[in-house]
Amino acid sequence: MTIEDYYADLVARGVRLADEDGRLRCAAPAGVLTDALLKEVSARKDELLAHLAERRVPLSYPQEQLWVAHRLDPAGCAYHEPVLVELEGLLQPTALRRALDAVYHRHEALRTVYPTHRGRPHQVVLEPGPCPLTVADLTDLPPEAREEAARQWVEREVRRPFDLTTGPVLRAVLLTLDAERYRLLLTRHHIAGDGWSLGLLLRDLGDAYGAARSGRPPTPPPNDVRYTDFAEWQRAVRRRDPLGTRGAERVRALRGAPVGLRLPAPEDLAPGTREAPVARTVDVRLEAGPAAGVRALADHARVTPFTVLLTAYAAVLGHCCDQDDILIGSPVAGRPRAEYEDVVGTFANLLPIRVRLDGDPSLDTLLRRVHTEVMDALEARDVPFGALVAEIAPGRRFDAEPLCQATFSLQNLPSTEVPLPGLRVTLLPAPQVAPKHALAAIATPSDGGYAVTFSVDPARVTEETARAVADGFVRVLSGAAADPGLTVADILGPAGPRPVQGHTVAVDATGAARTEPSHSDSAGATAPAGPMTPTQRRLAELWRDLLALPEDVTPDVHANFFDLGGDSIKLTQLLAWVMDAFGIDLPVRRIHALLDIASLASAIDDAVKDRDEAADATLAALVRDVEELTEEELRKRLS
Repeated sequence: MTIEDYYADLVARGVRLADEDGRLRCAAPAGVLTDALLKEVSARKDELLAHLAERRVPLSYPQEQLWVAHRLDPAGCAYHEPVLVELEGLLQPTALRRALDAVYHRHEALRTVYPTHRGRPHQVVLEPGPCPLTVADLTDLPPEAREEAARQWVEREVRRPFDLTTGPVLRAVLLTLDAERYRLLLTRHHIAGDGWSLGLLLRDLGDAYGAARSGRPPTPPPNDVRYTDFAEWQRAVRRRDPLGTRGAERVRALRGAPVGLRLPAPEDLAPGTREAPVARTVDVRLEAGPAAGVRALADHARVTPFTVLLTAYAAVLGHCCDQDDILIGSPVAGRPRAEYEDVVGTFANLLPIRVRLDGDPSLDTLLRRVHTEVMDALEARDVPFGALVAEIAPGRRFDAEPLCQATFSLQNLPSTEVPLPGLRVTLLPAPQVAPKHALAAIATPSDGGYAVTFSVDPARVTEETARAVADGFVRVLSGAAADPGLTVADILGPAGPRPVQGHTVAVDATGAARTEPSHSDSAGATAPAGPMTPTQRRLAELWRDLLALPEDVTPDVHANFFDLGGDSIKLTQLLAWVMDAFGIDLPVRRIHALLDIASLASAIDDAVKDRDEAADATLAALVRDVEELTEEELRKRLS
């Protein structure tokens, strides 16, 4: 067995290896490091130490999805995770700075960067240093202007891009409003931590601030387990079979499911060209009475309240889209072992849940149908979402939403608190960032009821749709609680998509909306084969190199990049090469249409033509103006 295979086998068993000044340190769950295994490891110690010195720590599956999304849109803010709090009282800024530094030191994911080697990303944990903190004093402004200035500060900061190659992936801003009132904004990139991680960060920040305020060293205990351990373990476990038995079962269950939703889009939509604005939200509240009806319905059907809420959401979506088969994504914690519960990092996984609405079932029947599907999905909760996508929809692995454009989650995370001793701390509404999904619903238990937020991407789905879904959601739950034998049509009336300017808009996995005419005379038509253009030939050579095709094989110009063995990371390499080699910039939202040589070559030729025409126009204008320009102005224009 090669040392690479042997190391991966140890990691898959849960063994953690580290080089401590030339000594091999081993740690593992109880019962794993038997005497026989320790003897085996000792015999290969020198090989293992050499491998540790040379290895590059891979990204976990969730991290890889986020890295690809960032490469798609490096200036976007959809995966920025801000938390904003107001602090009232006698804040000690020095103690706060020391507390932030202590948290930054303890959690390696906060100071990890993601450079590439031969086009593939890996993790590098930077040495401990000060947490990036910006302090701004707004007290010189008139009192009435401070709130607006603070709002502008926050808005700029949460939208400021991250550089995952160099970091940082966490930024802090402290705004002083007056002598006893402050705003603290923490902004992380999602690659540095999930929702559970936020609670850990704020808990440790409170403990460290209390220690620093009291004059004690704000040093939290070190973590025995690191996020890089999880990433290596996850990759090692799934090294040869990313899906496993349960994943293969899920692939069979999900294969053939539609990966788009026919949702109404804005009338002024220009497909593939608009950048996503901040999300628009519609909030509803289920008071204690209706919430009790949800729980009673769950007891009656012997399902969970989550299943009841998800069923209502799916039923309304299917009704709105006139679809009897839909996929909804639901996030799960993804921390497979208790030892990871105190580790900051991105563990969350997305479960695609297939809901079939065919046959006009009663809500009682639909609840049981959805319950079975949810249980099946949970059985495979550890199967990486990216591995499912690679098998079910390989041509969509590079899309921002490869399978699920709608999501639903029931919040079960610990309440977010910021315990800073000596201060009154108020958690303010999170600043809005770009939406991750076309449509998302989040239900949060609150005072015996549920607060439910429906969030839409207004570039792809109308705000009216969100209001219609929210209204239908409440009506379906009320109707089902009164009589589970009713169907969705009984409650909401006949199903059907609402037209927009004579067509229906399907939100597909490309991250943009596309129109669907009522008929087509040329569906499936392809251009006749012919000699390759010069651009196509250059792309075919790169295609062959990236995909390791035999030298005597010339890729079909209409073959899909993923069908030939490409993956998301290889496609980022391809696009970077294209933009550098041809001196052009391809819009991010066009990438989904450029997965074959013919399409990509056509886009390149168009972009080069537009670039050259613009340069010619600029030169012509310069020639016309040259006689009127000073020598200094002429130099500037020429540059």
